[in-house]
Amino acid sequence: MTELQTMPSLAACYRAAFGQAAKDAVTRRRRPADLPAAPVLVRGHRISAESLDAYRRLLGVGEPESVPSVLVHIEAFPAAMHLMADESFPLPLMGMVHLTNTVFHHRPVPVDVPLDITARASELVAHHAGTAVDLTVTVTDPETREVLWEGVSRYLAKGVHRGERPERPAREEFTAPGMTGQWRFDGGAGRKYAAVSGDYNPIHLSGPTAKALGMKGAIAHGMYLAAKMLAGREPAAAGFRWEIGFDAPVQLPGTVAVAYAHPAAGITEVTGWNARRGRRHFTGTIAPSEA
Repeated sequence: MTELQTMPSLAACYRAAFGQAAKDAVTRRRRPADLPAAPVLVRGHRISAESLDAYRRLLGVGEPESVPSVLVHIEAFPAAMHLMADESFPLPLMGMVHLTNTVFHHRPVPVDVPLDITARASELVAHHAGTAVDLTVTVTDPETREVLWEGVSRYLAKGVHRGERPERPAREEFTAPGMTGQWRFDGGAGRKYAAVSGDYNPIHLSGPTAKALGMKGAIAHGMYLAAKMLAGREPAAAGFRWEIGFDAPVQLPGTVAVAYAHPAAGITEVTGWNARRGRRHFTGTIAPSEA
């Protein structure tokens, strides 16, 4: 286990990833075949009241009083990045695509108290477009050892095939549901989210920086979409789960059509799409933990 006393800097993780990518290109190094067995543990991390206030201003909501679920992800994310940026990680961090998140928010996460955060790489998954990896993060009360929050994020290294190449699944026809709202993102949305999250990935910041990494233009952070999905809808007492799966990026500036549906008591299903092109951006679910 790699044990850290302070949360790593995302900027340092990106610098390490850029440096390793450049080194690999020059030396043609073969990356390790297996995921690192040792997790990363950050002891005593505190989510500050200032971070909570900045998050609330970004989303325009004041609830819940405990730490919102996506802010927990934001605060824990650097531990996972530290793991992925290491030279022992089998997939290149730069250029990874965010596919899905599944989160169980078991208990309220308090502000400004010590938390233990553990990140581990749990599985490599063959994908028709490359290889995906699951990163599991848990947030624990260091005194009671109770797990307060746990999430699995799946990322895709496009073009990196390690043996099996599954067939591309048949394209699902998308029929837009009845729209219940719209989210409008201006050209600076990526920078605004980065100012709160610390995630200054160039693909989200501007057209030129995104194009330098092979994108058509700047795109919205996936977790910004998740935050918008949950804003004002997550139970203050926790005891819920949420999932989100990404289909197509949101180009900045852009508008996302949104539909909230309630197929059963306590369950909310969310769809976001491009109304002009009829293309789905994401689907999500918010539900009680036991549902």
